[in-house]
Amino acid sequence: MLYDLHMHSCLSPCAEDDMTPANIAGLAKLAGAELIAVTDHNAADNLPAVQCCCNAYGLRLLPGVEVNTAEEIHVLCYFKTVDTALEFGRLLYAALPEFPYDPAVWGRQLVMDENDEVLRTVDKLLTGAVSMDIYEVKAACEALGGVAVPAHVEKDSYALLSVLGFLPEDLPFATVELHDASRLDGLVEKGLLPAGLEVLSSSDAHRMEDVACSLHALAADSVLRRLL
Repeated sequence: MLYDLHMHSCLSPCAEDDMTPANIAGLAKLAGAELIAVTDHNAADNLPAVQCCCNAYGLRLLPGVEVNTAEEIHVLCYFKTVDTALEFGRLLYAALPEFPYDPAVWGRQLVMDENDEVLRTVDKLLTGAVSMDIYEVKAACEALGGVAVPAHVEKDSYALLSVLGFLPEDLPFATVELHDASRLDGLVEKGLLPAGLEVLSSSDAHRMEDVACSLHALAADSVLRRLL
């Protein structure tokens, strides 16, 4: 099952406006993806439309959200249903600060239907850090039956290793995401990650040309399979 499990729609202010539900699903299908996740920052509001578009194109959707924790660590949270992801999104929105938001500076935050018609915009800046730390985010995700996955852990910012410097023993994850999966062995050798972790690698697409640009096969024993 070829996947891209980290993409941003036009709901994320850092994504381009043409990253609409239908465009994402259509491009992913053309690229050969079989399973996708749209993981907007601290929000799940475009997932109902994405689900409709995936159904139309014959794609599997893994509902997800990318959380920016209080420490400014990005964590991907995946769920079994869109409704559960929406419930988690409401929890995150309540934990977002009332930050002055200017679309001209940050970009628009568009909620769309399955026909790519704008339904509304979101008032709070979604890329901000929620008031929940990484322990609380992981616990809240798992309480809803989800799977939490630290995002792009080897990057220089918004990443578990760049912020904390290591993976705490009391913060166990079964899976991590690496932007470059070939770096895993080096991180294990340095003691930054434990051996035996499942590794995901996705596009983190914010632009149409990056959707499903590098596909990988989901392992038969992936912890995410229980959500599918």
